[in-house]
Amino acid sequence: MRWLFSLTVAVGAQALFEQTFRSSSVVVQPFTILERSPLYDPHNTNLFLICPNGQAVAEPGAAIYKSNGELVWADSSFGNCYDFNLQEYNGEQFLTLWVGAGSAAVGQQMGFGTVMLMNSNYELVMNVSAVNPEGTDLHEFNIVKPENKTVLVTAFHTIPMDLSSIGGPVDGWYSNGVIQEIDIATGDVLFNWTTYDHIPLSESYNNISLTGQGFEANNSFDAVHINSIDKDREGNYIISARHSQAIYKIAANGTILWRLGGKMSDFTAIGNDTEFHFQHHARWRLDESELSLFDDGAAVFISTVNVIDEPVATGKYLKVDQEKMTVELTKRFFPSPNSNYALAEGSVEPYGDTVLVGYGWVPWVEAYSFDTQELLFSAVIGPNNASLWDGGIGNYRAYQTSTLEFTGHPTQPPNVSVTGGDVYVSWNGATHVSSYTLFTGNSATNVSKKVARVPKSGFETKISAKGSQNFIAVAALAANGTTLGKSAVYKLSDGTIA
Repeated sequence: MRWLFSLTVAVGAQALFEQTFRSSSVVVQPFTILERSPLYDPHNTNLFLICPNGQAVAEPGAAIYKSNGELVWADSSFGNCYDFNLQEYNGEQFLTLWVGAGSAAVGQQMGFGTVMLMNSNYELVMNVSAVNPEGTDLHEFNIVKPENKTVLVTAFHTIPMDLSSIGGPVDGWYSNGVIQEIDIATGDVLFNWTTYDHIPLSESYNNISLTGQGFEANNSFDAVHINSIDKDREGNYIISARHSQAIYKIAANGTILWRLGGKMSDFTAIGNDTEFHFQHHARWRLDESELSLFDDGAAVFISTVNVIDEPVATGKYLKVDQEKMTVELTKRFFPSPNSNYALAEGSVEPYGDTVLVGYGWVPWVEAYSFDTQELLFSAVIGPNNASLWDGGIGNYRAYQTSTLEFTGHPTQPPNVSVTGGDVYVSWNGATHVSSYTLFTGNSATNVSKKVARVPKSGFETKISAKGSQNFIAVAALAANGTTLGKSAVYKLSDGTIA
């Protein structure tokens, strides 16, 4: 292994790049499209779910974008968030996201928070948390299919531990990785497993002499760093451990059945490129014959020590033969037009006949053909600015849905702003608006005269107020002309609500 020392780029003093709007208080990063195949999502129905974080993100929060870069919904009211996804629970779709304090990259800030479940009205329905003194860690909230009634979560608990075998103190401190399966309805813990009980310190690639961890309770030694959990149909668990660079299969009784990767791998490689470094988001695919994962190729320990083992981060599919105990690379997805390793985070998620790869610490979101591995779509969260790609802007995981599957129904009406004789309208979270109609009238109680109907153009649409009377209102229409919602009535003179 090659250890490299470098300070992460300080971008706090640089200009911030958030987008702002006249009609809404929403503040978001731009979603910059770099490459797009004409064959990819021709009707712009695909939706990307992301949670930008980093030193250059003044207002972190969740956001949904279309594949043309258009913002659909954003909310920064809950602050720091990770792992924004759309999942099914008990027969209903919910937006799920972790909220709290912490960072996915640095061991001692791995998160003390909870997970929110929101309905299609963007209303909080419930919170779900691990049973753990430090709360729920940000790395995983995976609702178990096909029952969709329980969830896999990660947590970390600081405990005293003898670290002298790896050059640390006898009376040291250890960051104990915890995985739990929880009944969502009751909050009962159905399975609880810890790294302290099962993974020896010798498997870790974290170097205590370099990171200085383990000497204080508030800087405990992060030996394993669990960042994903999956479950197979036989009831066994798959965990990804970044700091031991291994994937573990764990039986329902807690026994480790095998290791893939790391210092004690049980598998023999067939062909090249089966190895992975500081990986994230390991998931069973293709009837549990293959594992997908994001191969970061690098890692950041604490906030100032970087390890680079591979020059480029990639998404991978590995064929895992559990009878012959062999592993073989079947698919690999390379970034383009930019190329780099990722120091943390990342995801690989199939969607239809495509695969979406989120590059984590590097804020790229890219879609590939599953069959050919050809790049179909490439975007950057924020501007296409390499100086922001080392902690400036990142996104833990990227997920995808579409307006054909998810319909957002915000409970608030469309927002309107009147500026310089023009009307600006937006409706945060409405996924199926096709056009807006401007109405006017001389009385606040009778605003029914149609002034103009204009196509929706991005998150915020501009309409000329020419021909309007003293009061205005705006209606949002679907493609078939159905009215989806109507704004309040506004005074044209000063733009206040009548």
